[in-house]
Amino acid sequence: MRKISNIFIIFMLLTILISCGGASKSTTSMLIVIEKGHSNDYKEYWIEAYDPNNQTKDKAFKVVVKEEMVWNLIEENKEYFSLYSKKGDEPWILEQIEHTEIEKE
Repeated sequence: MRKISNIFIIFMLLTILISCGGASKSTTSMLIVIEKGHSNDYKEYWIEAYDPNNQTKDKAFKVVVKEEMVWNLIEENKEYFSLYSKKGDEPWILEQIEHTEIEKE
């Protein structure tokens, strides 16, 4: 019985270590889009952007946009409120984006 509990403890520790190794994080911030692009085969779409509250234009980073339709609506030199995430060393992935300009009536 003791051998089974030791195996269970080792299994749980390994599970925790593996989970922590592939940790993911998400960020919500303002983004100014400075460039849009796509792969040659049109299978990956991305934006180059920076957070004007914490970075300068020269610190812009790439965010992958999974939906082509969303990518089509994003404009360069516009500011957006966005949520993006990443897992480990993978690129940032856009989860949500919203234009910040208030329309005047």
